[in-house]
Amino acid sequence: MVASIWLQPTGDGYKILRELVIRLAAEQDTMSFEPHLTVCTIADPTPEAAQAAANYIAACRTLPVRVRKTGIFYSPTAPLRAVTMGVENASDLREFRKTLRDLTGAKDLGEPHISVLYSIGSDQRRTAWSGDEQKLRAIAAECETRLAASQFLLDDPVLVAPDGDWTNVASWTVIRRL
Repeated sequence: MVASIWLQPTGDGYKILRELVIRLAAEQDTMSFEPHLTVCTIADPTPEAAQAAANYIAACRTLPVRVRKTGIFYSPTAPLRAVTMGVENASDLREFRKTLRDLTGAKDLGEPHISVLYSIGSDQRRTAWSGDEQKLRAIAAECETRLAASQFLLDDPVLVAPDGDWTNVASWTVIRRL
């Protein structure tokens, strides 16, 4: 089993991002999902690793963490990063992510971001337009206009796992609140 630790937007930031994700998924005939920042992804999360993460989160003073938007980006090659909101890799977020990676044996950390659109349909396959750079650029530009907020508060850490592969977006389940 693979799982990820997420931080979720709170307050107005959650509402803004959730409405954008739902709207884009409906407009582009893709899967909707809960907005989140992936802290780290664990190839085989043991109960001990999950407990170590929970213990660290309970004791640390990092959360909630305020993040700053760095821009809206798109990828015609990575369906789970079709359109993302880049997040500044500030020292508090960076150290939080590194510590959890080390405690859980997680994979290397990618650049922090919050996805707003995946190019994966309900059939768990890439959409016909997933590689269309022009279309993705236009969607990203529209998101830049729609997403006027520049800062978001992240909290509510959870451990999330898919049934099978991450492309099975509808199966993503919170398996533990941290």
